[in-house]
Amino acid sequence: MSESLDLRAILAQNIKNARGVLGLTQAKLAQYADISLSSVIDIERCRTWVSDKTLLNLARALNREAYELLIPPDKPDTETRETVQIAALIKAKQAALKQSIDAGMNELLQDILRGGV
Repeated sequence: MSESLDLRAILAQNIKNARGVLGLTQAKLAQYADISLSSVIDIERCRTWVSDKTLLNLARALNREAYELLIPPDKPDTETRETVQIAALIKAKQAALKQSIDAGMNELLQDILRGGV
């Protein structure tokens, strides 16, 4: 099996799994993703590939990130989950640092305006 067919099979399986979790029919998924029912059927049967727009629409409709639809379903999810958790922690730390710097700068500017520096 070629790599592109493997990737199609991974995408198809992940879409089917996500639909199952959400209790969506192919028709409902097509409606939510703003694509045709025949497109959903063709994607799930590995007959066609998706455009970037279609991939994003499918991911949105399935409450997933686009990259999640391309991860092999039999691959342990631990690495992905840990990566997402680390990314969220880094983002939170960056936001806290920015807030701290902003507060410090505001305090310094207030001192300058009062002539205290």
